Amino acid sequence: MRVKLNFSTLLSGAAAMMMYSTAQAACLSEPQVSTLVSGYPYQAISSFPEVKTLSDAYCSQDKYVKQLQKTLGNPIGYKVGFTGKPLQQRFNIGKPAIGVLLEGMFIPNDSRLPLEFGYRTAIEPDFMVKVKSSSIMDIEAPREALAHLESVHPYIELVAMQFAPKEKITGNKLVAINIAATKMIMGDAIELADNQESFDLLGAIDTEFYDDSGNMIQRADSSNLMQHPLNVVYWLVQEFKAQGKQLKAGDRLSLGAVGRLFPLKESGKTYTYRFISTPKIAPIVVHID
Repeated sequence: MRVKLNFSTLLSGAAAMMMYSTAQAACLSEPQVSTLVSGYPYQAISSFPEVKTLSDAYCSQDKYVKQLQKTLGNPIGYKVGFTGKPLQQRFNIGKPAIGVLLEGMFIPNDSRLPLEFGYRTAIEPDFMVKVKSSSIMDIEAPREALAHLESVHPYIELVAMQFAPKEKITGNKLVAINIAATKMIMGDAIELADNQESFDLLGAIDTEFYDDSGNMIQRADSSNLMQHPLNVVYWLVQEFKAQGKQLKAGDRLSLGAVGRLFPLKESGKTYTYRFISTPKIAPIVVHID
């Protein structure tokens, strides 16, 4: 049975008054974050406290991720969300935002998952690159990032959008819960080099997403990622500098959805995602039981 995490009924008396007071503060309290983490990713969230600024959201996310690490392991990379203006407008957030990827979120290719691996599950064909050198922090233009990237990978996110159906979802609330990072699959590597060929390849990777009936659900290309994926990498580097953070060799960078997020509505389905305009690599396959 699904249980809602309703912040308005979690505490009573003086404790409830403290919760209300904290909800007006800049950052979610440790007890609020503990409640969120205890329900991750299966329980619906309702009456979520307002998170007024992106700074407040990142403060909350930092607490959230640190508590998740107890069960999901260390950070292994980062995701960039809200890279397109339509998504920014939909979720009332003024710019892209960053989430943290943890070791235990990654599952093998050709995995099987139950339909309800979380609350309000969805699947999103994405795009990932791997950092080769921490010197990427020194770049002064998007093209320069290529010298510090090791590889590009097809990548799927399997998301639990935990907010209850009537809960208003904002970008700041999503950032507070780590942009709903839940489970993910990183496909095989295509090696990159610091040359025009790799630059052109990254900017025009065609992708296809199929169901088990052979129906193409989506065809999209990497230009949807801020016109070129390296623009997303450059944005991430600049944002990390502003936050006093550092990328390092081996970091996995999810650069966002090449197209749409698709709700998972049926069990017994298999989904296949592939790069089609690159050197041949195995597709990503996931089975929803």
